[in-house]
Amino acid sequence: MASMTPRERVRATLSQETPDRVPLDFGTIASSIDNKAYGRLAKLMGMESELERADLNDPLNPSKDVTPCAEMLELFGVDTRAVHPDAPIDSQALVRDQIDEYTYRDEWGVLWVRPHNEDGPYMYKEGPFQKPGVTVADVEAYPWPDADAEHRVSGLAERARKLHEETDYAIVLSVGHSSLAPAQRLRGFGELMEDLVLEPERAAAILENVTRVTVASTNAILREAGPYVDVVSFSDDLGLQDRAYFRNEMFQKQVKPYLARCVDAIHANTNAKVVMHSDGAIYHLIPDLIDIGVDVINPVQTTAWSMEAEVLKAEFGNKLGFWGAVDTQHALPFGTPDEVRADVKHKIDTLGAKGGYVVASCHTIREEVPAENIRAMYEAALEYGRY
Repeated sequence: MASMTPRERVRATLSQETPDRVPLDFGTIASSIDNKAYGRLAKLMGMESELERADLNDPLNPSKDVTPCAEMLELFGVDTRAVHPDAPIDSQALVRDQIDEYTYRDEWGVLWVRPHNEDGPYMYKEGPFQKPGVTVADVEAYPWPDADAEHRVSGLAERARKLHEETDYAIVLSVGHSSLAPAQRLRGFGELMEDLVLEPERAAAILENVTRVTVASTNAILREAGPYVDVVSFSDDLGLQDRAYFRNEMFQKQVKPYLARCVDAIHANTNAKVVMHSDGAIYHLIPDLIDIGVDVINPVQTTAWSMEAEVLKAEFGNKLGFWGAVDTQHALPFGTPDEVRADVKHKIDTLGAKGGYVVASCHTIREEVPAENIRAMYEAALEYGRY
C-alpha cells in the first residue's frame, strides 16, 4: 500500500478504511504522561534538554501531566498533534482563587487540594452544591461560568489554521468535559448519583445548567477551530472497573439526552470525527453512544468487565473506532518490554483489523511506568502496525 501522510492515515482509520499502518497517538486524548515518567523517558532517549522544561519543575504543582516535545513525537512516529483553547470551560482547568500553595477553587466553584507533605496532584475535594438543603432555585441562581468570554478562544483559530496548513499531522482538539463530570464535581459524585434516584429534579437542574454552559463553550471553540481539526474529543466517565454507572433505562432517560446535545454541538460545527473519552466498563452503553453520534471511544479499557478487545471489535467495529487500549493497569507499569510488545501486537491484531484503531496508552502514563516500556510500546506499534 502506498504511504500515507499522518492526517490521511488517521482520517482513513477513523472512517473504517484500512490505512498503510496503524496510526499512533501520544499526548492528545488522555495519552499524556506524568512529568516524572517523562523525565526518565527523555533521559533514555538522549533528550537531556527536556529536563529543563518549566512544567517538569513547577514548585506549586510538582506532579503534573505534560505533553511530549515535537522531537519525541517525531522519533516515535506519532501521527497526531494537539491544539488547545487558552481557557476552556472545564472543571479544574482555570484557577479562580488560589487559596494557598496547596489549595485552590476553580471557576465552577469547586475546591481542589494537593498533599501537604509529599509531591502529588491536586485532587477534587468539595463542590458548591455538596451540602444539605440545596434547592432547584439555588441551582438556577448560581453564578455559572461565562462560556463566551472572549479570552477563552483568543488566537485559537490562527493556531489551528497554522497546524492544519503547515503540517500534515492529524489535528486533535479537546472541548473538555460534557455534562456528567462537572455536575458530579459540583454536587459530589455520590450525591449526584443519589439525586438521580431520590431528587431527580435537582439532578436535572444541575445537568441542564452544566450542559448549557458546555454546549456554549463547544460552539465558541469550534467556531474558531472547527474547519481546521480532524478529531474533536470530549470526556465523561461512565463506568467503573466492573460495571457501568447506570442501568440502561436510567442512562437513556436521565443522562443520554444531555450528552447528545454536547455531541450535536460538535457535529454542527465541524466535519471532524468525534471521540468520547470514558474509562471503565461501558459495554452496555456503547449502542447509545453510537446512537448519539460518537464515532470513536477512548481509552478502551480492555481490562474492565466485558470490554475485551475481541468483543468490542466483533460487535461494534463496523460502526465505531477505538483509540488507546494499551494496558496501563498491568503491562505498561508492571510488565517487561516484551510483555508490552505482546500487548501492543494483540491490540493491533484485534482492534486494528481492517482499520478503526489508533494506538495509544489506555489513559495517561503515570509515574511508575518504566521508560523502557514506553519506548517498547511505540517501537512495537511501528513494527506490527503495517498492513
